[in-house]
Amino acid sequence: MANFLKHVGNHKGTNTRLSVAFLRLPDEPENALVVYSDSLPDKYHDDFMSALESSEGQAATELYEVLSRKVFWNGNNMLETLHKEGLLKKVPVESIIMSPNSTTSLPLTDLLKQMDDIAAGAERPQDEGPTVQERMEEQVDMSIEEDNKKIAQNLLIQAVMLEEEATKKRAEAVKYDPSLAEKAEKPAKRGRGRPAGTTAKAMKARAEAAAPVE
Repeated sequence: MANFLKHVGNHKGTNTRLSVAFLRLPDEPENALVVYSDSLPDKYHDDFMSALESSEGQAATELYEVLSRKVFWNGNNMLETLHKEGLLKKVPVESIIMSPNSTTSLPLTDLLKQMDDIAAGAERPQDEGPTVQERMEEQVDMSIEEDNKKIAQNLLIQAVMLEEEATKKRAEAVKYDPSLAEKAEKPAKRGRGRPAGTTAKAMKARAEAAAPVE
């Protein structure tokens, strides 16, 4: 499963990837400030992503807190540089979908509401349901469980194919040397039953039928 990464999402209208620097503007709470990281100039992109993915970046409630302390390769402050070069874009909060990994998504409006409730010290009624964080963690857990099921299914398919191939190989061995029929039967004795057509008698008969007529 993909790693859990904070501050990243997509534009709901264009599906363009973005990184949210300010979850909402103080004077315009209906808008956020984002960075379209995929469109950043090469000279800034790697440094920016390193700051976002760093332990500081992932521990911060808002990305701008870290950007205000980090610098680009040329020593210039990240937040100031992004602002001066017009790389911080204003986007309506309702147009942003947070996507911390490839299988989890959450509207920014929902995340902000939960943050407001926590900040206000509001107690969640018992029947209100899971919090935003709990919902995101639940989606991640479901994704892991689904991945494990797919892995198990693939392994089972491979096991069946290997067993079928082994049966064919044993029959082919007996075809060339019928005296091996008894030995070829032994691997099939695992478990309570024996696959049809794998007894010594059956494989010997199959080998004799396949032998060329003189």
